[in-house]
Amino acid sequence: MKLLALLDAVTKAVESGDSTANTHVALAQKISDLADMVGWADGPIDPERRLADRFETLMESLRARHVQTNEPSVAALHDALAQLHGAIDRHDRDLVVQRDADEEDEE
Repeated sequence: MKLLALLDAVTKAVESGDSTANTHVALAQKISDLADMVGWADGPIDPERRLADRFETLMESLRARHVQTNEPSVAALHDALAQLHGAIDRHDRDLVVQRDADEEDEE
């Protein structure tokens, strides 16, 4: 599943009052799998940080839902999203640092 489709699925699960723990766990696993692959991306994933806002909004919604329901699967989904968000941020930041170092070497 591609990143945007995965975020859409998480949004749907968060907004749906009838999503199940199994749905949350399955989504969390897909998110975790994607986070493990971030380092393989050839270039920046979110250079304009457009996805960052979406991640933060989704994570806030998951926190609110967890407060209401106290479902462990919602917390797991939140944590998986935070892991992916962090992995993308680190990956993109590392590419900028690497590019800056390469430009300094060329001078």
